[in-house]
Amino acid sequence: MSQANACELKAALGHVLVSPSQTTGNMTVLMITIDGGTLSYNVSGAGPPIVFVAGLGDRGTYWTAQVAAFSSAFQVVTFDHRGVGASEGQPPYKVEQWAADTLRLIDHLGLDRVHLVGHSTGGTIAQVLAADHSDRVASLVLGATWARLDARLRKLFVFRKQALYEQVGFDRRSASWHTPQEIAAARIDALLTYDAGERLRSIRNPTLLIAAADDLLVPWQLSELIAEEIAHACLVKLDHGGHRFPQTRVEAYNTLLLEFFRAHAE
Repeated sequence: MSQANACELKAALGHVLVSPSQTTGNMTVLMITIDGGTLSYNVSGAGPPIVFVAGLGDRGTYWTAQVAAFSSAFQVVTFDHRGVGASEGQPPYKVEQWAADTLRLIDHLGLDRVHLVGHSTGGTIAQVLAADHSDRVASLVLGATWARLDARLRKLFVFRKQALYEQVGFDRRSASWHTPQEIAAARIDALLTYDAGERLRSIRNPTLLIAAADDLLVPWQLSELIAEEIAHACLVKLDHGGHRFPQTRVEAYNTLLLEFFRAHAE
């Protein structure tokens, strides 16, 4: 699909709605062994597979509204990152390691190609997986993410790490605030060393980037820079929704994904 056609997804908002209140069906909580730990994951529904990759401090439950919306027509896979939630794995961490964990899960499930959706930190993981294993990705959705840290975002992560040890409560607004400090700090360290380098230029998968105009954590311009490096990528900018727009703009976000998946059905 050409860039012009891909961007028509923006105009589709409001015409195809995916209700967040649909039943999630039978969800199974499972565990696999990964290199140096375990990975807890959920599978719900049947159909073309979608793998959702959550952000820095979030568990697989971040995607509850998407599981509810898509499991009636898709096989929906979510998981807790190593060291987070029910998954185990000690530092140090790297984004490339998290991408390998995700691929390990895809392999374990016997999935050939998946629709891969990453939000924030999950978007960096999805970049690595799509660049290194493009044959396993049917389509790629990157939300509120970056290819490399600019000065502002780097300072923010450094502050966030410092705040963990000063116990100022920065992360306690998150549903996963109970993640041990050393785990959370090591996850931030992994982001401080991540740089996509030339990876993005090797991605040839259909790619949709979604950002919000009022995202104060990861400005939409960082998604625009990614779109410039991935061939035929499309960027859709929501007028509001903040950083957590998969939760704050459920219908708009789910509709964008549904139309994109339909356009790139296997």
